[in-house]
Amino acid sequence: MTIMITGGTGFLGSYLARHLVEEKGESHVVLFDMYPTMSRIESIKDNVTVVHGDILEQSEILVTMNRFNVDRVVHLAAILGDALPEKIVPYLRVQSMGSANVFEACRLHGVERIAYASSAAVYLGNPTPFDEVDEDDPPMPANLYGASKLWGEHVLEVYREKHGLDYVALRPTSVFGLGRGQRGSWPSRLTPIPEVPHHMVLPERAALGEPISMPKGDTPTDWMYGADAAEAWYLALTVKDPAHRVFNVRSERRTVGDVTRFLRRILPDARIDEETDPMAAPLQLMSNKRLVEDLGFKAKWTMEPGMVDYLSRIRVEAGLAPIEIAPD
Repeated sequence: MTIMITGGTGFLGSYLARHLVEEKGESHVVLFDMYPTMSRIESIKDNVTVVHGDILEQSEILVTMNRFNVDRVVHLAAILGDALPEKIVPYLRVQSMGSANVFEACRLHGVERIAYASSAAVYLGNPTPFDEVDEDDPPMPANLYGASKLWGEHVLEVYREKHGLDYVALRPTSVFGLGRGQRGSWPSRLTPIPEVPHHMVLPERAALGEPISMPKGDTPTDWMYGADAAEAWYLALTVKDPAHRVFNVRSERRTVGDVTRFLRRILPDARIDEETDPMAAPLQLMSNKRLVEDLGFKAKWTMEPGMVDYLSRIRVEAGLAPIEIAPD
């Protein structure tokens, strides 16, 4: 089986690539990426093929599929976040037409299945948020990011009905891990730079010695480590005859206070404050029942070991010692 990952050296793509090679023993993995970041795949660089390619160029996608006889595709290449007002059209060109190019190349090449990265952001616009949503609840995007992800789901369903393209779409919660805070070149050109880093990026700032202020502690949020997200995408690629096509993706639900307390434990010298106001616009909480029952997903990483692994990788990259947990 030859697997191609668009955005293959990005944040999620690199976790999936390492998972495929190191955990699943896959020997034919193609990483299609416009901005390859080789440091993220250093441990597997001799076991994967990296292709410098642009999802806005359908011919490049199709040539790569033909050259390496690709069987299955994971489409992760995208821009994280919403568009700058003056960059809406180029933003949508990547998010929507880039995805359409990948879908059409899959149809033309005859891939066995495409696993598509949708997002929990498809739920964010509901004026009366649910306590928890499942996949049967109505999506209602609040921004262009969520809208473009939902558009991709609908287009894939048309491709399945009209052309027999087999797909699975995953709606992941925010995922934490190495690479989350070090994105590629897109954000600086097409999306605004957030004034305050995402709460799942703040821990790495603390691990590198910067003072941080975590959101209010009683805020519940869904957590998932990148290595667990990689397993979810592997299942989406390989499970036979799935009963559904769209899946919410999360590992566990914790309060932000759980994370803050654990950070203070493993980073005793760090300055970690806590906000007094509730978190602004947290992601909608999601049920993962369908993911567990239909795809057979079993979370391996709870927040604590995932955070240790993540922050240790961050510190080692910066020339610092990895995290060592003192006994309780």
